[in-house]
Amino acid sequence: MADDNSTGVTGNANATTQAATTFFDLSGWLLFATIEFYINYAVIVIGIVGIAANALVLYALIVHRAQEAKKKGVQLLIINQNLLDLCCCVTVVICLSIRVSNIYLTGAVGYILCRIFINESAALSLLTATVINLMALTIERYLKVVYPFWSKKNLKPWMIHAAIGFSWIGGILSVVPVGLVTSFVVEGTCLPFQLLAENPQIKAVYAIWNFLSFFVLPLIMFVYCYGHMVVVMRKQMRVMAGHNVKGSAQSASQAQNKRIKWNIIKTMIIVSVFFIVCWCPLNIYLMIVDDIALQNSYELNIGYVVNLFLPYINISLNPFIYATKHEGVRCILARMIICRKRDDSATSSGTSGTNTSRITKKINTGVAPRK
Repeated sequence: MADDNSTGVTGNANATTQAATTFFDLSGWLLFATIEFYINYAVIVIGIVGIAANALVLYALIVHRAQEAKKKGVQLLIINQNLLDLCCCVTVVICLSIRVSNIYLTGAVGYILCRIFINESAALSLLTATVINLMALTIERYLKVVYPFWSKKNLKPWMIHAAIGFSWIGGILSVVPVGLVTSFVVEGTCLPFQLLAENPQIKAVYAIWNFLSFFVLPLIMFVYCYGHMVVVMRKQMRVMAGHNVKGSAQSASQAQNKRIKWNIIKTMIIVSVFFIVCWCPLNIYLMIVDDIALQNSYELNIGYVVNLFLPYINISLNPFIYATKHEGVRCILARMIICRKRDDSATSSGTSGTNTSRITKKINTGVAPRK
C-alpha cells in the first residue's frame, strides 16, 4: 500500500511539473508573439521615417551633383546608395503592412504576395543590393585615393554605371529566385522559405554563402581599404602642409580637393561602421543558432526578432549620416531651411503690410476700420 501511495504521489508531482512547464512555455510563446507584433509596427514606423529622410537626402544629393562643375562618378554611387535605401524602406513598409494584415491568400495575387512581399524577398534583395553598392563605392574610393594616376587613366564612367547596374541585379538574383522556389501558400497562409527549412543541408550552404559574401567579404574590404586610405590621406596632407606656399591659387585648389575627398571618406567610413554594427549580431546569431533549437525555443526566437530589427534601423539611419557628415548634402539642406524661413517671414510681412495699407486707406476715406 505504501508503494502504491508513493507511486501516486510521484505521478501527481510529474503531472504538476508537466502542467507548469506547459504553462510557462505557452506564456513564453505569447511573449514572443507580443514582441514580434510590436517590433513589426516599430519597423513600419522606422521605414516611414526612413522614406522621408532618404527622399530629402536624395534630392539634396541630386541638386549638389547638378551644381558641381565637375560631376564625379562617386556621386553617382552615393546617389545610388541612397536610392537603394529609399526603395528598401518603401518595400519594408509594404511587406510588413501586408504581413500584419493577415490577408487570406488565394490565386495569383496570393502567390505574388507570399513569394515577393510576405517572405520579404523584395526587401531582402534591396538590402543585399545596398551591400554590393557599398562595396563598389569602397573600391572606387580606394582606387581614387591610393592609385590616383592609374584610376584617372583607366577608371571609366561606364565602369561606374556597370557597378550600379550590378548592385541592383546582384541583389535581386541573390534573394528573389530562392524566395520564389522555396515559399508556398497552404490554406491561405504563406510559408516563407519552407523548402529551405525542410532541407537543412541546402539551407546551411545558402546561409554560409550569404554570410561569407555579404558580411565577411565587405567587413574585410571596409577595414583594409578605409584603413589604407586614412594612412595615405594623412601622409598626403602632411606633404602638402610642408610644401604649402602662401597665396598660391594652385595650393588652395589642391587643399580644397583633398578636403572634399577626406570628407567623403569620413562619411563612408561612418556608413560602413554602422553597417557592421547593425549587421554583425544577426549574421553571427544565424550562424550559431541551430534551426531545430530555434523552432523549439521562444527565447531564441525573441533574440532572432530583436537582431533582425537592427538592419532595418541601418537603412533608415544612413540619410541622417549624410545630412550631418556629407558637406554637399549639409549645405543644400541648410540652404533649403534658410529659404523656407525667408519665405515664411516674407509671407507674414506681406500679410501684415496688406492689412496696414487697408486700414490706412479706410482712415483716409473717412471709414472707420472694422474690428
